[in-house]
Amino acid sequence: MLYGAAVRRIASATVFPLLLASAVGGAAWALGEGLPLDRVLAVTSLASIVAVALLERLLPFRPEWNRRHGDVLADALYLPTSVGLNGAIEPVARLAGVAVGSWLSAALGVGLWPATWPLLAQLALACVVAEAFDYWAHRVMHESALLWRFHATHHSAPRLYWLNATRAHPFEVVLRGIVAFVPLAVAGAGEQLLALYGVVTIVVGLFQHANVDTTLGPLSWVFSIGEVHRWHHAPRVAEANHNYGNNFLFWDVVFGTRYLPTDRPAPATIGIEGLEAFPTRWLAQLVSPLRWTRIVADSESLRTT
Repeated sequence: MLYGAAVRRIASATVFPLLLASAVGGAAWALGEGLPLDRVLAVTSLASIVAVALLERLLPFRPEWNRRHGDVLADALYLPTSVGLNGAIEPVARLAGVAVGSWLSAALGVGLWPATWPLLAQLALACVVAEAFDYWAHRVMHESALLWRFHATHHSAPRLYWLNATRAHPFEVVLRGIVAFVPLAVAGAGEQLLALYGVVTIVVGLFQHANVDTTLGPLSWVFSIGEVHRWHHAPRVAEANHNYGNNFLFWDVVFGTRYLPTDRPAPATIGIEGLEAFPTRWLAQLVSPLRWTRIVADSESLRTT
């Protein structure tokens, strides 16, 4: 029994950094060998999904979250929507970004991106830059009543597991995809670097919502996954309006929005307090921003009956 507990503690502390390092290292090697970017991203994504889905069975945070909650079909329908929109955004954003970046570089007389840095140093900078823009996009979606109507779709999940990492309204996917990607394109980040940044986003995004018992330790000041991100999905707005980092917590630390209580565990129940009538079906969620007043009214009725 003690041996099993020790193994679990070790696994909880190591599975995330090991998988992230393996994914980034493997992708960097494949790109260095000249393999196509789209193939590298596809293989890395599939391998990461399989690994995280398996870990949810071997090392679950909450075993009950491995059971269906009437959400699998809706979450599965978001997968092609989110992936497809991101795939459509990238080439358009790249063209626009490169055009603007070239103009700025010519005007300033110097390149904007430190292309001579080692690739891993460039990757670290890309993470900091992209997160700065996405942090504010995410935060505004919480603090703006209008934009919250779209972001509420993501918070409507009744549990956290790998598939609902893509549960996001298409409007949010487009908005945050542009906000995070365009600055890197404008700065002149290269294709290989953008591909590696995509690998980081895939792996961290999967672990962010995975039902895997990860113990971050000091990394809870760096990565927005596991116990940190579960507080972002707390039903109470006062608790959920923290930990806005998409992959990292750099800017949450800077702006004082990192939140990880040490006196109690993350809530076992997630969702949106006071919005009990939020639809569970995919199509109804897509039109929910247009039916917001009715959803709020129906939620109030449920609480008073």
